[in-house]
Amino acid sequence: MKKVFIYASACERRELDAMRLKTYLLANGHLVVSHPKEADIILFVACAVLDRPTKISFAKIATFQKYDAELIVAGCLPAIEPKKLADVFDGETITSEDLNAHPEKVDQLFPDIVFSFAGIPDANTLFQNTDNSTWSGIIQTIINRPPVHSLSYNIRFYILKHLFGEHVILYRLLLKESSFQIRTSWGCHGNCSYCAINKAIGKVQSKPIEQCVIEFKKGLAEGYYHFILTADNIGVYGLDIGTTLPALLDALTSVEGQYDITILNVHPRWIVKYCDDLERILSRNRIAGLDIPFQSGSIRILKSMNRYSDIQKIREACMRLKKASPQLVLGTDCIIGFPSETFENLTKTLDFIKEIGFHVGTAIKYSCKRGTPAETVRPIISPREIARRFNYAKKNLKKEGYSIIHTPNLHYFVFSQKNNASIYKSRNL
Repeated sequence: MKKVFIYASACERRELDAMRLKTYLLANGHLVVSHPKEADIILFVACAVLDRPTKISFAKIATFQKYDAELIVAGCLPAIEPKKLADVFDGETITSEDLNAHPEKVDQLFPDIVFSFAGIPDANTLFQNTDNSTWSGIIQTIINRPPVHSLSYNIRFYILKHLFGEHVILYRLLLKESSFQIRTSWGCHGNCSYCAINKAIGKVQSKPIEQCVIEFKKGLAEGYYHFILTADNIGVYGLDIGTTLPALLDALTSVEGQYDITILNVHPRWIVKYCDDLERILSRNRIAGLDIPFQSGSIRILKSMNRYSDIQKIREACMRLKKASPQLVLGTDCIIGFPSETFENLTKTLDFIKEIGFHVGTAIKYSCKRGTPAETVRPIISPREIARRFNYAKKNLKKEGYSIIHTPNLHYFVFSQKNNASIYKSRNL
């Protein structure tokens, strides 16, 4: 039996990977500990999709190397930054693609196993770090223990509700354990110029609709009401197995019961393509939230990002979906300070947010990822100017009636309409 400390500094999909790894280790008789100094093995699930989380990941590696334990680095970092990682680390690695496409590589790291990693089902709840080497980790460990967990859960929701009204986004943001996650697929079909995720997660591999339905019914049986559909690129669901995202939604929303579904990270291209089907499905009032990260309101900037750039079609599709389901909560993301962005481009982004009436969104400071096509785009916007535009965006949205929700990470902020239920995502940007 090995004592293993697991730590994830990554997106929700990688947190699902971390939870599956935890289940695998426990099933095979290992002990998962809450402090790295207690561990024989430290398993670190690391992010490297953008420059900022890459720096955080390398800082964590340096910290974990100080402990008398074997360090295994998993996640997107080993595939995206292999040379840089090799300069500071010569231990074992597991890529995000390995966890799905080559599960036998996990088994090779843990001899004498009884249950193979391939036989461990995908996780439906997000992994939560419990690092007792920090005060925040100690507090998190304490509040996650029953009955303290239930008490703290209710207290946090009460405080947030009275501070921000019906900003359920904060409820989902800080109390994300309230939702049942269903990962519909792995891999990304896109090629955004600022993102390196394709190096880490491989080709699209979709779960069969039947498997997603089984997981969905499992969540209902366990008493969950809020369901989140997530994927590295959810819009491409089914392209590899002869089906589509609307076909999956048709199957899920036909299941009897009391529930709502939120769909995260739908590239605008697929909103436009599937708009007719989505209108029909939304009329069932099963879909509570739809997250459409449009990133910029400028056609020129979108083309430079290698994103879908027909702003008019995105606008028309969003308006049709809002009409089909007036209770639908629309979420989005936007990037501030992409190379060559002008102040006029930024105002187009803010105007688009207000015109569509997005209920909630995340505004992110641009962080260049070395080795991506965006690294060559000029002119570069200085950090000082990005900060100025970042603050301008806050003031502009606040003036238009949005509440600005500051986060511990100063590189992004959340904006939310007042008195609207909301979407519900946490970020590690």
